[in-house]
Amino acid sequence: MKRKALTVMLAGLLAAGSMSYGTIVHAKEVKDEEVSNAEDEQITLEFINGSAEEQYVAWLDEVIANFEEANPNIKIEIQKTSIDSFNQTVMTRFAAGDVPDLFSFSANDMDDMVPSGYVLDLSGSANLENYSEGMLDSFTKDGKTYALPIANDFMCVTYNKAAFETAGIGEVPDTWTGFLDACKKLQEAGIVPIASGFSEQWVVNGTSQTTYCAQVLANDGPTLASMVDRTNKFADTEQWKAFFTKLQEIYPYMNQDPFGTDQNTCYSMLANGDAGMILNGTWTVTNATAMNPDAEFGIFALPVSENAEDNVMPMCPPESAVAVAAESPHAEEAVKFLEYMMSPDSASLYAEKGAGIPIVKGVDTANLTGAFKDAADIMNSGEVKVISSKSFPSANEDAFINDVSEFFLDGCEDVDGALEILDTDFDNLAQ
Repeated sequence: MKRKALTVMLAGLLAAGSMSYGTIVHAKEVKDEEVSNAEDEQITLEFINGSAEEQYVAWLDEVIANFEEANPNIKIEIQKTSIDSFNQTVMTRFAAGDVPDLFSFSANDMDDMVPSGYVLDLSGSANLENYSEGMLDSFTKDGKTYALPIANDFMCVTYNKAAFETAGIGEVPDTWTGFLDACKKLQEAGIVPIASGFSEQWVVNGTSQTTYCAQVLANDGPTLASMVDRTNKFADTEQWKAFFTKLQEIYPYMNQDPFGTDQNTCYSMLANGDAGMILNGTWTVTNATAMNPDAEFGIFALPVSENAEDNVMPMCPPESAVAVAAESPHAEEAVKFLEYMMSPDSASLYAEKGAGIPIVKGVDTANLTGAFKDAADIMNSGEVKVISSKSFPSANEDAFINDVSEFFLDGCEDVDGALEILDTDFDNLAQ
């Protein structure tokens, strides 16, 4: 049963409107204080967790152990639920009045669970200061925030640091001319500058997203929604013309026969230093590291401007977070654990474990290397640009990928023609 339909049936079980938690005990100094209650009884908090990734589980286990050591009267009980049945399990529990104290939460759940009164308002949490402006938009409704995230993916350039050193590239390029110069140096050193596995369509889209997130969405261009509803046209938009021009300029620096190459081959090329860069999401780091744990990788925003100060990391607000149930009998303790879980100390550990790219400010970079240090430095500096959704709706995305693929297959020769074809296809879809 779809979540939307199920929620309609269940909405009457709870009073409409989410509850607010006005008095929150913050976890900034959680190791130095204990939660106390009138009877000092043992409290068990149930946390329904939908993630089973090895690094995430290892991180969460250590976070729980640290928290419980500092707060001996609070225990955290994890209920692991398959991602395939997660939403139905959580909604059924709420419908039955058997609410968990904490639960994994998706931005897609906002329209269903918040109006039903299931989710605690966290607007009073001091942790909100640890996020860049706009980073919590996916979990904010009517000015109230209902969940806290730990990580997010960037659409960026991932590079092999040894390959850059071999090619004599001393610093990460921070302008478009500098980026093309780095590509030229890699090519002259016998290293493929940009590994592209276009035999898989999602990779065409990933390379495109890395480019248009920087060139269009982070550069005052129109939103993707306005391209879909045809408020704006590709051929009339300078940022979209620049997008295709950028693809045209990097195409000569891709591996031969990109449409005959899969992405795992590209991860291997990057991991072993046969390629210098991949333009895609930060999941590139974990995939390449798995193929060569001894290699060191870094990330940087694709520098589309000639003004270095304009080249900041474009990011969508995260889609996954953790929330507290509004009717939890131990809401204060649940918020305390959530704040500790999403604190800078825990985010630092998250990066150290290789669980992902933390988006919390204040991460300690002393024990971080490579891409995880780069990401923490970017977040700590605030050099990010929060953008709207990076993805077109499915039908438009299919047309977009097909048209960009044709542009590459034709040697990236006709920028104006590519813009006209995209407009024609999007016009047809809008009818």
